[in-house]
This record gives sequence, structure tokens and C-alpha cells, in this order.
Amino acid sequence: MKVSLLIAIVFIVFGFDSCKNKDQFQIHGKVEHAEGLQKVYLSAADSLGQMVVLDSTFLNEDQAFEFKGKSLNPEFYQLVIGQKSYTLIAENGNEIYFQADLADLGSNYQLSGSEEAAKITEYNKITSVFSAQTGQLATQYTKILAEDPNRKDEIIAEFNVKSEQLTSPFLEKSYQFILQNKTSLTAFFAANMMLGMQATDYETKLYQYSKSAKQLFPNNKPVQAFAVQMEAIAKTAIGQKAPDFMALTPEGKVLKLSDLKGKYVLLDFWASWCGPCRQENPNVVKVYQQYKNQNFTILGFSLDEEKGKWTAAIAEDHLDWYQVSELKHWASPTARLYNINAIPSSFILNPEGIIIAKNLRGEALNDFLKSNLK
Repeated sequence: MKVSLLIAIVFIVFGFDSCKNKDQFQIHGKVEHAEGLQKVYLSAADSLGQMVVLDSTFLNEDQAFEFKGKSLNPEFYQLVIGQKSYTLIAENGNEIYFQADLADLGSNYQLSGSEEAAKITEYNKITSVFSAQTGQLATQYTKILAEDPNRKDEIIAEFNVKSEQLTSPFLEKSYQFILQNKTSLTAFFAANMMLGMQATDYETKLYQYSKSAKQLFPNNKPVQAFAVQMEAIAKTAIGQKAPDFMALTPEGKVLKLSDLKGKYVLLDFWASWCGPCRQENPNVVKVYQQYKNQNFTILGFSLDEEKGKWTAAIAEDHLDWYQVSELKHWASPTARLYNINAIPSSFILNPEGIIIAKNLRGEALNDFLKSNLK
């Protein structure tokens, strides 16, 4: 009798499992506070990395929805509901359950039904706290700035310091999550999140992770693209020798980066058309004037296309240091060499030409130079 009962239990367990359709995945969703919304969209990246809509469906009277799809390997998908999007991972055989409250400012959501769903929910506990904290900080300082616009520079500097105080522990928690979940595709999701936040102190570590992820997920295009990107970034990570290059000054003379060896150098990628660059220039001028006699100089590399606009911006912003450009905008070979995807971007080199810091601005730049220049 006991044997018969055991056989029955085994049959029931495996019977239920066999009822799942192994040729597709299913997503069962339920949302709260979706008033006024009717449709939900399922999106994924195409071969060019652009998000495209795969399917759409209507919310029913219980604010629930369902999707079915096919994927032989684990792939990233996004549920787009109103102004919010939610990432999940699915492959054939998965039956995933999604829950979210659209009124949640931290965009928190829960997934269950698969190992990756559980991992994303786990990582979301880290990201939702960070999102809520940064949202509150931004709201607080937006109000302060509106009340006292004359203290704009001081307020922004204070905001940046407090923002860094929130970002540093978030990056460390994200990296620890990666270390503990290397075989999960969600670890790549965390790594990509860190990369998007310019986690310069973690570039070498993320590069090492990317090599293992490349082997673990050979058929996942985002992972493979990430590995290629990290290989390029690793060449200009902190601790690496800065790649040498040559370009023309406004006077048409050739200047090499290696010509400045023996000094601390701030290599500053900027452009006349870049608003944030022009806003940061007064601080760079201040730093240059303060430290130019302490074995320190600056090499500005412009991503301009028109020489006239470039030289006009140099004069207007009083950039009295070395300047070069290839006048090729984003197609600049040197910008590609340094993996420049956004500006302003900067590197600090020691007298031996080794990269010792990246993307320091405002008081952070001044504090670093004050501590390192002798």
C-alpha cells in the first residue's frame, strides 16, 4: 500500500511537470493601480540591440494579463505598462508570475515561477531601495535649488556628494550579488546596471566577470556584446597604461599624449556643442589655475566637427591648456580608442602615463588632485 502511494505521488509530481508546454513560455501578470491603462506590451531586443514590441494584450477587469512566447535559450524581455518597464528572463518551459504596483515610486516588482525569476526578484530588493533613495534625494535638492537659485553651484556640489554616498554601497551590493550568482543570467543584468552607472572602480572586476559570462551564455547576444564592450573598456581601466595617440592643435601642430609624459595629466574629452561639458569648464579652469605649477597639466580632446566652433569655445571658456581634435565628432579614432560613449569623459594619468582616476568632476576632482599632487 505504501509502495502504491509512493508511485502515485511520483506520478502526480511528474504528471504536473509534464503538463507544462516545453515549446513555449508563459507569463501571468497582475498589476495594481493601473487605472486608465488598457494595454501591456512585451518587448525584446532585435539583432541590432533595439527594443521592439513582440506582442501586446489587454488588461482584464482584474488588472491581469497573459503572454505566451518562444525562446530556446534564456533571453531578456521587458513588460511595458504605461510609463514603466519591467525586465524579466524567460525560456521555453517557464511559467512566470509577475506582480507590480504601478504606484510604487521605486518601480519594485515580484517574479516567481523560475530560478531566474527568483533571482531578479532578489536583485530588485537592492535596486528598489536605491531608486527610492535617489528619487527622494533628487526631489529634496530640486526644491532647495528652486528656493535658492543663487547657490546653484554649491547646491549641485552638495547633491553630487550625497548622491555618491548612496551610489557607492549600491555598486558594492550589486557586485556582491554578481559574485554570488555568476551562473545566473540575472548577474549579467546587475553587471549591465553597474556599467550604465560608470562604475569606474569596478571596470577590471566586471571585465573578469564578462569573460566567464561569455563562456556560460554563448548564445545570448547581449552577453556577448557586453563581453566585447568590457574588453574595450578594460584597455583604459584604472591601472592601465593610457593608449598613446596624436592629433592636431588649433594651430595645426601635431601633439602626442606621450609628449606630456612626466606630468600628471587630465585628459578631458569634450566639445563645444556639449552643454554639460561647457558647464563643467569653469571648474576645470579653476583646477588648472590652482595646480598648473605642481607638475600638472590638461589635454583637452574635442569631439567637434567645425574648427571655428571649437576654437571659439576655447576662447569663450578660457581654456588655457593643450587642446587637440580630429574634428570627426563621434567617429574620432581616439574617442573610439578610449571607448568614449558620452561626454564629458576624463582620465587622470600619473607621470608614468598610468590611468589613476576617471570621470572626476567638481569638488571630487579638486580633492583628488589635492591628495595626489606633491
